[in-house]
Amino acid sequence: MWFKRPDIPQAVVILIIGGFIQSIGNSLLWPLNSLFMHNSLGRTLTEAGTLLALQSAASLLGQFLSGFLADRFGSKKIMIIGLVGAVLSIGSIGVFPVWRVYMPGFVLFGLAQAFILVPLNALIHAVWPEGGRRGFNMLYVSNNAGVAIGTAIGGIIAQVSFRLTFSLNAAAFFIYFLLVSFGISEHKTSISSTPAKHHSGSLYKDRGFKVLLTLGGGIFFVWGAYIQLVSILPVVMNQLGFSLFSYSILWTLNGVFIVTLQPLINWVIRTYAQSFQRQFYLSAMLISIGFIIIWARLPYVSYIIAILIITLGEMLILPAVPAASAQLAPQGKTGVYQGIVGGASAGGRMLGPFLGGVFFDHGGGSYVWILALTFMAISIVMFFFYGKYIRSMLMERSASSF
Repeated sequence: MWFKRPDIPQAVVILIIGGFIQSIGNSLLWPLNSLFMHNSLGRTLTEAGTLLALQSAASLLGQFLSGFLADRFGSKKIMIIGLVGAVLSIGSIGVFPVWRVYMPGFVLFGLAQAFILVPLNALIHAVWPEGGRRGFNMLYVSNNAGVAIGTAIGGIIAQVSFRLTFSLNAAAFFIYFLLVSFGISEHKTSISSTPAKHHSGSLYKDRGFKVLLTLGGGIFFVWGAYIQLVSILPVVMNQLGFSLFSYSILWTLNGVFIVTLQPLINWVIRTYAQSFQRQFYLSAMLISIGFIIIWARLPYVSYIIAILIITLGEMLILPAVPAASAQLAPQGKTGVYQGIVGGASAGGRMLGPFLGGVFFDHGGGSYVWILALTFMAISIVMFFFYGKYIRSMLMERSASSF
């Protein structure tokens, strides 16, 4: 098993195990948030989409802020703040699952998660820079293994008690907090904090900043499309007569595919998509095909096929984005660069549910899938410019070395 490989730092193993645990707890509920707001709290999909957008706005702020703070004070400290915030915010909803508590708690939960994810990515790169994409991919796979387990039982638990799902989610984050607090020594994370002299110089003058913006723009639109699977698809499937369990099992399969199809993805990367740009192109094409299948409203097996195709696209792009960002970052700015691409992802998750809710309320599900495909088309354009700019940057570096 790759957890036991001797070249993997202990800190990375602890972070991956903790991420797996919190992913189980978090995935009990996150695919069902729109349904909870719509069916249990009596809110419209526009209201649900607006709240999801507000949560993503808080996450957007948190991504940028936590990136700067992680570079300055160390990733472990900022990550612990995020874990404590997650326990308190989602735990309060478990105690009081009503709209006036859910609304602020849900938004603060998004902020807390940003204070976890950005320092986590910066920390993995700091303690294992030679790992390249491997560390991010291992974290991604372990998290989705947790998703497979959580979503498999999440629908069943939600049918019994939504309050229990919130409470279990808070418990999972608390376990992660204990692992990070007592399992990772502070001196081992100090590498992620860089002396002030490395922070000098304008961010906008960095060679890789223009490349970073195109990378962020691409993942912004990918997430704007992808989030419709969480915010709109459960309601569409419910209207078509599919059960809550039928929808939840799609996310279980998503996690199973991510774990079991790693050899296929590794083969694709070795034989065709060696560069990040090719991975992004292929990912966008696969995700678009998946949305076209969903748009067709075919029998249930078509949703399984669509999730399989979308998952393959997801596997190509999601671990690659933080790895590409880390590759671009100058010394002392890893957290900032991770915060920017993380903020772009949060921006997509912010705009997507809001527009998806409005499109659904005024035109139905078909309009939402057209919106998603439009987002994917724009992402391909952004990835084209990403490839163009990074080639230019590499040529400049090559010329300056002589």
